[in-house]
Amino acid sequence: MNEENRLIVREFKGKIAQLMNQYNLLENEMEQLKTENLGLREQIKELEQVEVNLVNELENLKIAKIFASGYGDNQEAKQKINRLLREIDNCIALLNR
Repeated sequence: MNEENRLIVREFKGKIAQLMNQYNLLENEMEQLKTENLGLREQIKELEQVEVNLVNELENLKIAKIFASGYGDNQEAKQKINRLLREIDNCIALLNR
């Protein structure tokens, strides 16, 4: 092998080593991003549950306000109570399965 071929092989090996280093760095970064993504998905689930709880609490407060004030649309209150009862019935049916 002549000197020119040795230089080409040496350069080629150096470039392969650089590519391998870049690959390893990117692979590590990808793993970190996957972990971060998983954490963010969990946070989203928790926030969605908080939102559901707050919406339910708001509905309950609206119903309580209607009954406490003695004024307002009693039909609306009855509809909300009926909706809540249907939800409770659905939950009981699911539990009985």
